[in-house]
Amino acid sequence: MQHIFKIGEAIEVPDGTVVQSSVAPSQFGLDGLPMMDQVSVAQGSLSPGICSNIHVHPIVQQVTWVLSGRLTVKMKDTENEHPYELEVVEQQAVVTHAGTLFQLLNQSENHCQTLYISAPAFVFETDASGDVIYNDALVLNEGWDQLAAVGWRIATLQDLNTIRKNRQASLERLAQRRPR
Repeated sequence: MQHIFKIGEAIEVPDGTVVQSSVAPSQFGLDGLPMMDQVSVAQGSLSPGICSNIHVHPIVQQVTWVLSGRLTVKMKDTENEHPYELEVVEQQAVVTHAGTLFQLLNQSENHCQTLYISAPAFVFETDASGDVIYNDALVLNEGWDQLAAVGWRIATLQDLNTIRKNRQASLERLAQRRPR
């Protein structure tokens, strides 16, 4: 493939994390390229004091690589009864498996720059007005204590077949977008 990918437009999600996609399904159709959904790459920026909402990727595994700064990643997976925290510094990474609850916290006084590498590719689709049509992340409003109280069960995560169908429909729409 003879194509150079550029960093995309910065999107600030409601919790204050800023993400810029580079290699992502949302770009392929727009760049007139055949869809590639095996892997995606995005850059993240977390200002001091930013604490993302707890979220989960039902299908996607994510590597969070800290390019600069320091990041705390709080996770709860099926192998652990309780959430745990990993302190990640510059040039270190953590892997978050599909189905793992996680939260990114920048508890330092400096910006944290990250690289997110996801497999399969992270799918995020918006309409012309910027409203989200599909997001591979299920962003939760509950806190850790609330999730523990319901036995870590998340209703929207229970129907993986519907999630897969919605994801595939999004990929098909993204592949049909016209080149710029």
